[in-house]
Amino acid sequence: MYLREVVSPRKRGPDTRYLQLVEGERDAKGRVQTRILHSFGRTDQLDLEQIRRLVEQLSRYIDPTQPPAASGLRVTRTWSLGGTHLLDSLWRELKLDEFFSHALEARSFAQPVERAIFALVAHRALAPASKLACSRWAGDSAWIPGLERGGAELDVQHLYRAMDFLHGAMPELQEHLYFQVTDLLSADVSVLFYDTTSVSFYLDEADPEGGLRRHGHSKKKRPDLPQIVVALAINRDGIPVRHWVYPGNRIDKTTVEEVTRDLLGLRPRRFLFVGDRGMVSQANLDFLESRRLGYLLGCPIRTDPALEAHMLSLRGRYRPVREGLGVKETQIADGGRTLRYLLCRSEARAEHDARTRATILERLKAKLAKQKKGDGAGDTRGAHSMLSTPGYARYLVKAADGTLRIDPAKVAAAARHDGKYVLMTNELDLPAEELVQGYRDLWRAERAFRSMKSVLDLEPVQHRAPDRITAHVHICVLAYLLVRVAENRAQLGWEQIREEVERISLTELTTDRASVLQTKALTRAERDLLNCCKASMPPQILQVASA
Repeated sequence: MYLREVVSPRKRGPDTRYLQLVEGERDAKGRVQTRILHSFGRTDQLDLEQIRRLVEQLSRYIDPTQPPAASGLRVTRTWSLGGTHLLDSLWRELKLDEFFSHALEARSFAQPVERAIFALVAHRALAPASKLACSRWAGDSAWIPGLERGGAELDVQHLYRAMDFLHGAMPELQEHLYFQVTDLLSADVSVLFYDTTSVSFYLDEADPEGGLRRHGHSKKKRPDLPQIVVALAINRDGIPVRHWVYPGNRIDKTTVEEVTRDLLGLRPRRFLFVGDRGMVSQANLDFLESRRLGYLLGCPIRTDPALEAHMLSLRGRYRPVREGLGVKETQIADGGRTLRYLLCRSEARAEHDARTRATILERLKAKLAKQKKGDGAGDTRGAHSMLSTPGYARYLVKAADGTLRIDPAKVAAAARHDGKYVLMTNELDLPAEELVQGYRDLWRAERAFRSMKSVLDLEPVQHRAPDRITAHVHICVLAYLLVRVAENRAQLGWEQIREEVERISLTELTTDRASVLQTKALTRAERDLLNCCKASMPPQILQVASA
């Protein structure tokens, strides 16, 4: 008589395991026949109280002088379970397991590709490092649900093949995620924030024409490094709706038409496109108007002297949007269409601009004082250095004798811009206060990029092939999606959530007759956190196997 675990294969999802009490006996021909005495049910749904009572009753008939069977119990291994369990619950809630299972029906892989992709995403969220480190992490340090031995069989080549499959499936996956975000999570997509960032590569040479790693405008102030451009559209909750990867020499304003076409291809009822000043061009405005798409963009008024003079001379008081932030507005007819311009002024930003300008002027005065009378000509090295520095050049003027001096008129003109910025929109009916607050929410896209770079280690990218580079970005965005859903539900930062759930461990308890995978008893804080994230509780007994 012994315990037996029976595996029932399933086409989709992990196999189902059942625990049975069976008895073996020989028939007249000497063959062993097994008979099921009792079925305890699925191993992940065991009635532990019933089993405990049975063990207690049987122990009454054991000779007390004999050591109990449990005396040989030993802990052989432990894994981290809480983080992967939480992310796997969100993964399945978004039906990503079903998407990949359906996409893989026509393909034949020796390893479970869907679980390999999940392992890459979970590793990026919990312990970001290289793909080689991920192959060691899965099954050794962390238990990946749905894999034998928690993922110990995953090799790095399996992960690379999974990345290649993810790259090919990403267009359909982005559409799937959009509908899951809008339908299942009931996310608001009436306002979409669009922004870009640059991801640098520490290389001596850029890729040739047609490659991804190219020199371009670096938002990290490193024009010497090749880079790629990553674009992201998110909603008010910070949930990524769609993302793009462009060569490093792609200019922000040239991406708007392609991005809006892709977003409109998702067939939203209506949305307001929000972008910063780098997205503004006449061609983009014409395209957005032709698609009857509402937009709210930052307006670079310094490049348009007529518009600058008009906006800075608007009369009347600023209407309060919130404490320390006010707005004035005007409408201007432009080529048969009416555009609405909003002049915003932030008191905190005005104080910051004034302090920054005062610091620059002090440094500039010190540099000018060091110049000797005979060395003040405009062709000196010091003069060239100051004129080539944008922060200095905007306040300087060349005197008749060729020397440089600070121009009070330029200083006064710069002071008129303190704390002010201008927005432009074709939304004529929405309240100005709502539009200003909507534009200020553009920081959510910037926060997403900061999280992907600092928490999920988007860079450095250790890949060379364009498809692998793009797949790496896909993995980071998928990880950020799961992270952001958890943050929104728990109302906590991911670092705090990760620290709490990573305390939930899985232990392998072994005797001479069997081994059991048991989850540690959850604290109330751990249960509350999983409940807030709408994740199921991990089973107390994950697996029972005979020795």
